[in-house]
Amino acid sequence: MKVAKIRIGGRMFILDPEQDLDRLRSDIVAAATSGADFVHFATAGNVKVSALVTPHLPVRISEIETTPEQVAATGQIAQILDDQPFSIGTHFDG
Repeated sequence: MKVAKIRIGGRMFILDPEQDLDRLRSDIVAAATSGADFVHFATAGNVKVSALVTPHLPVRISEIETTPEQVAATGQIAQILDDQPFSIGTHFDG
């Protein structure tokens, strides 16, 4: 199983496991290259997010490949869940 998160301007989102990461990366590069644009993705829990990406906004995608057994046995998921995820109702300040 793949667990991925994206950090945009200091906010972290756990991505939907079905999210196409290559496409998301391309969308981010295209938005930054064009000056600014919204990039759309889904989080775990199926929250739809649109984030305005500019050339000056830091974006980082992290991935970890693991199995449910490894997660249960080692707590390996903590490597990728080291921050509180963005929650609905939280102010997004870029």
